[in-house]
Amino acid sequence: MMAQLFGFSNFFFIEWPEGSKDANDFLRSDGPRDLHDKVIHAPMPWPVDGLFRMSELPDPPPMTVWQLGFDDWRNRCNIAAGTLSVVTGHPGMGKTTLWTQLWHQIIAKYDLVACIASFETRPKPHLRRQLRTLHARRLEKTLDPHEIAAADGWIEDHYLFLQHPERRPTLQWLLLNAEVAVRRNGAKILQVDPWNRLEASRERGESETDYIGRCLRELYSFAVDLDCHVQIIAHPAKANDGYRRSDPPELEHIHGSKHWDNMVDQGFVVHRPRLFSDSGECEHYAELHHKKARFEELGFATKFGLEFQSDCGRYATCNLQTKKPKQAHAPTQQNEEEASA
Repeated sequence: MMAQLFGFSNFFFIEWPEGSKDANDFLRSDGPRDLHDKVIHAPMPWPVDGLFRMSELPDPPPMTVWQLGFDDWRNRCNIAAGTLSVVTGHPGMGKTTLWTQLWHQIIAKYDLVACIASFETRPKPHLRRQLRTLHARRLEKTLDPHEIAAADGWIEDHYLFLQHPERRPTLQWLLLNAEVAVRRNGAKILQVDPWNRLEASRERGESETDYIGRCLRELYSFAVDLDCHVQIIAHPAKANDGYRRSDPPELEHIHGSKHWDNMVDQGFVVHRPRLFSDSGECEHYAELHHKKARFEELGFATKFGLEFQSDCGRYATCNLQTKKPKQAHAPTQQNEEEASA
């Protein structure tokens, strides 16, 4: 089409009245003066797809916003359907543990269904143990059979889990099955934990940055089209001269691409300034850094203090620790497993 070749802005068109298929017909029926007026005053801009005036834009439905379950976080940080978020933090910081609790609080308050693609933390027994504990507000080992049955019934109604039969999930497999969870089972939350366990399917000549950008666009479209929240838990790159393990990473430190910072609607960092005390005991203080919120309904950049209560297996809010921590001891593999449990 010539309009595409030379630019839509340079082309106009005229709607001829009934009985005239072109300028020659109009000249014969109405005369040269009317044809001159028609050519000078009647041309309309060539239509383009995607350019609107404000009055032509449809009003979007109101955003469905969920509070995270802590009263003192209200309006500072919310989660919404139709958006995409990423969570990062150094290994052993408790990303999965904290967000399992936050999603549990949201699901319980708003009676939602979540689809969890858990590729590192096993749904049985690990996630089930935490969900039983959260539901009963007591450690799983203290529950009687009636309490366990009640918790399991609630989990059955509110959670779905994605597990690839060959433990080699791809993004397309994930989205295909997640769509079934949304359309058939009413899931409003899709969590991918963690990103690096998905099998990369880069196209020939596609860089890692371009690949991640393409994946994030697909996940964002999934969230918007199906009106659900998609959350990705992603590990940062190994610590280098730019930051230390004792410092919280930025979204741009996530392995693979700066797209993790600029293409998501929300970004979170889970950080524990000290994993272990000088005596080797586990430190229970943690921070949730709300790094980015694209829309005002989601809150604003801030951070929250949390204290893990080991007697009931859940986080409670606390004041931020302002004292700069000492350099954390290098954790052993056993300690990292205990910290993330």
